[in-house]
Amino acid sequence: DITLHDDANVLEETVVIGYGTVKKADLAGSVAVMEGKSFKDQPVARVEDALNGRMSGVQVMSSGVPGGSMKIRVRGASSVNKSNDPLYVVDGIVRETGLEGISPEDIQSIQVLKDASSTAIYGARGSNGVIIVTTKSGSEGKTQVNFNASFGLKKVTKLIKTLDPYNFAYALFENGATNYGDYDDLDIWKSVQGTDYQDEVFGRTGNQKQYNVSVSGGTKDIKYNVGFSHNDEKSIMLGSGYAKNNVNAKINANLNKWLTLDFNARMAYTKLDGLNGGADTNESNAANSTVANTVKFWPVYPLTDADEDEENSTSVERNPVERITDTYKYQERFQQNYNVGLNWKPFKGLTFRSEFGYGWKYNNTDQVWGSNATTNSKYGFNGQPQSQFIRLQNKNWRNANTVTYDNTKLFNNHHLNVLLGQEWSSSQDISRTSTSVAYPTSMTIQEVLANTAAGTPLNNESDIKAEENILSFFGRVNYTIADKYLATFTMRADGSSKFGKDHRWGLFPSLALAWRVSDEAFMKSTSSWLSNLKARLSFGTAGNNRINSGLLSTTYSM
Repeated sequence: DITLHDDANVLEETVVIGYGTVKKADLAGSVAVMEGKSFKDQPVARVEDALNGRMSGVQVMSSGVPGGSMKIRVRGASSVNKSNDPLYVVDGIVRETGLEGISPEDIQSIQVLKDASSTAIYGARGSNGVIIVTTKSGSEGKTQVNFNASFGLKKVTKLIKTLDPYNFAYALFENGATNYGDYDDLDIWKSVQGTDYQDEVFGRTGNQKQYNVSVSGGTKDIKYNVGFSHNDEKSIMLGSGYAKNNVNAKINANLNKWLTLDFNARMAYTKLDGLNGGADTNESNAANSTVANTVKFWPVYPLTDADEDEENSTSVERNPVERITDTYKYQERFQQNYNVGLNWKPFKGLTFRSEFGYGWKYNNTDQVWGSNATTNSKYGFNGQPQSQFIRLQNKNWRNANTVTYDNTKLFNNHHLNVLLGQEWSSSQDISRTSTSVAYPTSMTIQEVLANTAAGTPLNNESDIKAEENILSFFGRVNYTIADKYLATFTMRADGSSKFGKDHRWGLFPSLALAWRVSDEAFMKSTSSWLSNLKARLSFGTAGNNRINSGLLSTTYSM
């Protein structure tokens, strides 16, 4: 027997809207909400996987790179030639680099701010939408330990159909090629077994393993939640895979009856092996990448090469398997973020909050192109191995201070919520690249890694980008009458160091009005089948400051 019950508490749920919360029923802007419990029984490896197909107006696209970032678009693209990525806010920490380093098991809820009236509170960074993630906190009671594990297999389901040896040779003959024989010789290719390089490169069975453990609990005054997750994958692409470890710790403490403290720390360590996708396997010409060649590379070698020993072949062409097995690429990524917040409530309805966050991360890449894989590189020197070592580093900090006044019984049935805030943040990127070419042709990948001095070094590059500084002032007023008539007004002023001194400041106002029609007396007859009907009108402005700060950077070549 199946029985359905009304969920009258849905509209009373609290929704995070940026620097604060509001009841779901009181939303005037466009905000999508997803609870972490909605995917807790699914073995999703990434938070983005959980978002896919669950929210209207939110599109998730895979980059095809195991362990790589995924593209999220909120209501489509808004910029022609700059970033279309949304802004991410994790437990109040603003980040522009996606949700890497966050385990799906740690998610309490996800809110997506979609329209300009709701994203205007984030000003110069809100035009592509805002994704707000809240992680789990501890709860009062006995210590709880949760553990889960999953194992999955991956296999490509469909490959692009390509020509067999006979039809491939016939097509070339019709275009005037003679290296596959004359017309009378073409039947020979009917008995030749060709190579499907798609199957060679993407045909293996991959696997994915996940382990998650969390410990939570606490008392009335101190609550904690600590989680660890491990995810590793052997990918379907030959020679590729990754392993990732995440640690998340969160503490909430009542210092006294009017002062509370919250602290959270997050660390993530990721290792990636192999070329992964293929877009980065030929920096000078994507059409000549390894992945592209799995489709278009000839299934059989021409007659002119058939009698030659492979090692004596004069052909500069190398098939995708040769190229991918003679390329070494290893990446290490580590990031850590810390945030501490202090809340002071001197009397009922008034809250002062000050928070400070710090983040540091690095991304190191070691890559070697062997003699069979130099066409993967943009540096030329066909047949002579090359190496490149890239070191990327970022440091950032943020401080935000807000005051909130909340009165739920103004004029009996009026609700007023006022937020005023100030925020500043700073971030800087530093990169160093070392490249060497023209190693002896006979050197293997391991020999190159063990003796990098044997190559010819190119100029080392050090790029110290200018600091990206943002100073902001913002405010928001939420006004509700009888829980039926809703109005939200926001204003933010952002000053960004990315722009010239005469163009650094921007103002971003918004206004949203809503009317809960379903609560009117003339709608009582629909209460048996209509739970909530709201008419909404909104206007807002938001910006996109994702321009290249490298315009003000300093690059050194040695």
